[in-house]
Formats: sequence, C-alpha cells, structure tokens
Amino acid sequence: MRRSMTFKIVVLSLMLGIWGLDAWSQNEEPDFSGQSEDSLMQALGNIPAFTIYKDNYVVTGTSFTGGKISKYNSDAKFQISLRHRLYRKLLPYRIYLFLTYSQKSFWDIYRKSAPFADNNYNPSLGFGRNFIGEGRIKGIGMVQFEHESNGRDSIWSRSWNRLTFTGIYLMNKNYTFQAKVWIAMQVAKENRHLTRYAGIGHLAATYASDNGRLSCSALMIKRGGWNWNANWRLEVAYRLFREDNQYLYMQFCNGYGESMIAYNQFRRYLRFGFVIKPRSVTIF
Repeated sequence: MRRSMTFKIVVLSLMLGIWGLDAWSQNEEPDFSGQSEDSLMQALGNIPAFTIYKDNYVVTGTSFTGGKISKYNSDAKFQISLRHRLYRKLLPYRIYLFLTYSQKSFWDIYRKSAPFADNNYNPSLGFGRNFIGEGRIKGIGMVQFEHESNGRDSIWSRSWNRLTFTGIYLMNKNYTFQAKVWIAMQVAKENRHLTRYAGIGHLAATYASDNGRLSCSALMIKRGGWNWNANWRLEVAYRLFREDNQYLYMQFCNGYGESMIAYNQFRRYLRFGFVIKPRSVTIF
C-alpha cells in the first residue's frame, strides 16, 4: 500500500514538472522564419536539450463492456514522455544524438484501493536528422534502439527490444504524416507473439487548424501477418488558451497491444482528459 502511494505521488510530481517544463520551453522557442539552412540548424541547437517528446496526457474513460459504464470497465490512463539531447552541437551529416523516456500507465482508479493494472516503461537511445527546405523543417528522420517492459516478473513479465526507423513529413503547417517500422529483438518468452498483436509498424496523419487551436490525428498500427488487420487510435485535441499548450483531449483506441500485460486481448476504449503536446510535431 505504501509503495503504491509513493508511486502515485512520484507520478503526480512528474506531471506537474512537465507542465512547468512546457511553459518554460515555449518562451525559449526561436523564430525560424526567413533563415538560411545553416543558421536554422544553429538555431535548432539552441533549443533546450531537455524537452517533451511524445504527447503527455491524463485521460479517463470506459470500454462500455456489458452495455453500461461501471468501475470494472472504466479506468484512467496517462503517458509521460521526455527527450534529452545528448550533445548540443551537430555531429557529421548534421545528425544529433538523444535519449528518450516514455511511460504509459493504466490505472483502475474507480476500484477499491485504485490499483495500477499495468505500467509500461519505454526508454530509447537514438539519433536523428532534420531536413530543411524553404526556411523550415520539412522532414525528420530517426533511428532508435528501444526497450519496453512492464517491470514485472514471472508469468506477468512482458518485455522486448526493437530497432525502429521513423520518418516524419511536415507537408505544411496543417498536415503532418509519419511512418515507423521496427525490427523486434530479444522478445521475452511470456510475450513471444507480441508483434502478431502489437504490430510491425505504423502510419499516422495529423491535422492542425490554421490558428493552432484544433488538432486531429489518426494512427494505424499494422498487426503481424499479410492481411489488412490493424489497430487504430483516433485523437482530437482543442487548445484551451491561445498562449498555452494544454488541450482538452479525446482518445479512442480500438484493437490489440494497448498495454503490455494484455497485449493479446482486444480492447475498445473511449477516454477524455487533458494533453500537453510538443510544440513542433506530434510523435507516435
């Protein structure tokens, strides 16, 4: 009980820290317009090394299993995701090195004692490159070595390593497209069929309104096999205040592999809450 309470306090502290980090990083964001490629690359090096990586959110909702909402088919879910650039200067070929840490947790908050159903830990080491055109970032490429596990042992253990390749195309200020594929390595025997359910790659598209207040995303994760089976995630976010980066958030998940402990169980959840988004591009 004491360990569970300590974990919850740490999580809440991290979320508050991310909120403050977001507010600080907004003031540090440079203006890239009208700059040459060399000066733009130099300006990118001045961005704070420690920043948000993926969306950071807290949501709650239900699967409607059984036809009505209950404490047994409802939960809370949150994600914490940070990135640290290891070396401020660019390496040869304008490559930069970085570390990331993402944590996704599923919290049975409506049940007695509010236990955590699963916690998924996802650190990575990678290198990336920004592709510049017309005075702005038009593309991002990343190669990462990722580990993901749920930190448990015995038959409840879930873990794997993978080498991932990500490409992001920023078509304009409204539309962004992303593709990511991975090679699974060192998959634990307890989840040896993980890629059959959690997939072998994904495609994503994001739309942002002209004023930046509305954001809509669709994520398709291709499951293993040669048929057209896929997991889907749809998101809608609306920025509360023009000068801040906090959004009202809706997330719909449909498929397998949402959590590691139940990777081979079909889940359909609709959740609502708040999200803090990266200032540049949404990464899945």
